[in-house]
Amino acid sequence: MKINLQTKDLITIGIFSAIYLVIYIILSSILFTPFLFFIMMPIGALISAPIFMLFIARTQKFGAITIMGLLGGLIAGLLVYGNIYIALFNFGCALAADLLAYQGRYKSFKWNTISYCVMSMWAFGQQGAYWVAREWMRELTITSGYTAEFADGFLALATPLNLVIIIVLTIICAIISSYMANRMLKKHFVRAGIA
Repeated sequence: MKINLQTKDLITIGIFSAIYLVIYIILSSILFTPFLFFIMMPIGALISAPIFMLFIARTQKFGAITIMGLLGGLIAGLLVYGNIYIALFNFGCALAADLLAYQGRYKSFKWNTISYCVMSMWAFGQQGAYWVAREWMRELTITSGYTAEFADGFLALATPLNLVIIIVLTIICAIISSYMANRMLKKHFVRAGIA
């Protein structure tokens, strides 16, 4: 397995990474209330599959998804949260997603869907801090200009049951969105010669 990315692939990675990140930035801005923030992962998974699947169809090379996750991890993990663990989690999800899509040589609907389910978990790098680094996340929320009550509202929802619900909903939404994206790719992009 060699990484054989060319300049045009790197440009494609940059463009699709920016689109992917903008979607999650907009979602996190709109949904930044305790309850709504926890459904960001399922909603993100529901709307991002067409971008991810078109990205895979355009690159079809190992390393593209990994670099996308690395860029996302650096921006979200280090620049926004200032936390290396978030960046590493995002990178790990992307690397796993890349390896899974590679199993089907980036052309298998089944493997690309499984890959997308794993990639959809990357946002947990940010949200997961409410479960694994509760005090740090509380302090970060307060120092970002929110009240202690607002921060405590997030922590109150960070229960083991809610974690399971979020993960299951994210996987379901990723599968549904993958089916819609597959139909969209076949109907519009393949016919137009884009994918």
